[in-house]
Amino acid sequence: MKLKSLLIAAVLAVAFLVLAHPAHAQCSALTLTANGAATATVSPGSKLTLAGTVSNCTSQAADVSVTFTVTHNGTTVSTDTDTFRMQAGESRPISDSFEMSKAGTGTYVVTAASSNGGTASATVNVQ
Repeated sequence: MKLKSLLIAAVLAVAFLVLAHPAHAQCSALTLTANGAATATVSPGSKLTLAGTVSNCTSQAADVSVTFTVTHNGTTVSTDTDTFRMQAGESRPISDSFEMSKAGTGTYVVTAASSNGGTASATVNVQ
């Protein structure tokens, strides 16, 4: 009987510990929107605003670079890179903008790629 009571106490203690320490959410290295959405529609010649968040999902401080690339039919139209010194687990907002002055009508893909392994993209329709 004493062994059964100890076993029940041990199970309850483990259950309490598991519930008291919820699992941490997985780190998302990068997010991106174009004009505030995953898909945006703009006019030729307008300004395209990119925004998102970059995170250093590692356990050490690191220099993290984010490269923004705009492509049309597989051809790079524009690119820009920003680099940040980030602490372990740190997240920070990112932003960039592109003038769509040389853009013809059609569908463009905007991609952000992080040197610490994340990528995110948005679609831009120029009409």
